[in-house]
Amino acid sequence: MKKSKVLLWWLVALFLIFIIFVFCFHKQQSDENRKKEKQTLNQVEQSENLSTPEKINDLKNEIHATAQNDIYQVEKESSGRTFLQVKPQVQFEVDLAGILKNAKPEEDELEELLQQAPTEDGVWIAKQARNDFLQLLKENQIENFTIDSNGYLQKNGASMTNLANGLEQMMQNHHLYILNMTGMAYQRDYLTGEIMEYPFEEMDPEQIVEPYQNDRMVTLEITSNQKGKVTPKEILETIVQYTNL
Repeated sequence: MKKSKVLLWWLVALFLIFIIFVFCFHKQQSDENRKKEKQTLNQVEQSENLSTPEKINDLKNEIHATAQNDIYQVEKESSGRTFLQVKPQVQFEVDLAGILKNAKPEEDELEELLQQAPTEDGVWIAKQARNDFLQLLKENQIENFTIDSNGYLQKNGASMTNLANGLEQMMQNHHLYILNMTGMAYQRDYLTGEIMEYPFEEMDPEQIVEPYQNDRMVTLEITSNQKGKVTPKEILETIVQYTNL
């Protein structure tokens, strides 16, 4: 009887330690998320304060830019120098529209294309990339993931590798990851604002990912690796690094 009571107390103590550990872990994660959100908010507020129409026009004149003012924001270096940057949201939306069309989007179809975009958190694979992504998983000995009818990555059974665990974390990260595997991205030209193709794989066959982020959403334009310059493991390792956004 005495031994049973001692064992019971040990089990209770271990359970309490586990509860405390889980609480501390979640608190740390929440604190880190709040810190990131605060930093992002401060950066946005600073950019908005600098991005007056007058300042944008002055900087456009310096670089002879002809794009519309609303694509730009003004940023400031630690040295105090200010410069123009195309808004991340602008580049994200153009690239997302290109993924949904699977071609360079035109100005008059941007709004309609973006209405077709996925909205739920998770890992969404572009229609033209689904077979290639499943093949990438197979080449990394990962066979417990599928893609559902809506294009979202789903897990079946336990993950047995670090790469599979990384994918699972992306699915649970309260972000929306939109993956494409054509080696082509889409963006607005810095000077003219025109929508253009950005064939990053053609320019650098060893570049694996070209990302575009807007708050909790990110598009990952991934190499098609047609020239075999990188390994399947290197590709998947690079993808799962975006868990830490």
